[in-house]
Amino acid sequence: MAASNKWLMSSFAYYLDFFTVPLLFAVALWLGSVQLWQIAAGVLVWSFVEYAMHRFLFHSLYRREHWTHHIDVLALIGISSWKTTATFVGLLLVSQALGLASLLAGVMLGYLAYIGLHYVMHRPEHWFYRFIPGLIANHDLHHQRGVEQNFGVSSPLWDHVFGTYVRMRQNESAEKMELQRSPTGQ
Repeated sequence: MAASNKWLMSSFAYYLDFFTVPLLFAVALWLGSVQLWQIAAGVLVWSFVEYAMHRFLFHSLYRREHWTHHIDVLALIGISSWKTTATFVGLLLVSQALGLASLLAGVMLGYLAYIGLHYVMHRPEHWFYRFIPGLIANHDLHHQRGVEQNFGVSSPLWDHVFGTYVRMRQNESAEKMELQRSPTGQ
């Protein structure tokens, strides 16, 4: 499958969410009373949205665009921060009016965890990389050609619920490590 440059973006557009989402999270908590159960529910809602988008949009409707990320994991590929920021601002207005600002804060917290974890998963030199080996193993397996499983990036919860979770067998893991250590890859 050919890659697509449609989702390739500038560094500014890629990293903007790392600043705007925490700011909007704080605004959401400031606008309404802090409800811990809503924040927890929002994180859960985000984890489902993440799973569903990755499985049903990125691996079907936007397959070519997403495949570019599978080919070059360090490329600045994704949905523009301008779009996510505008979406969260719109949702913030609605959620505040409905008394659900803490729920949206939880969704944004989940999204921030997703973008942060996904960033780290592809950068072994990052200081946090060593703390998430299970998530990294799941995501590395997802990136293998022909593996249409392990769609949850920040959590395997929904992969377990919907039967799309797969774990690398112990002997496969050892073989993969051996291949990575071999200078010729053979």
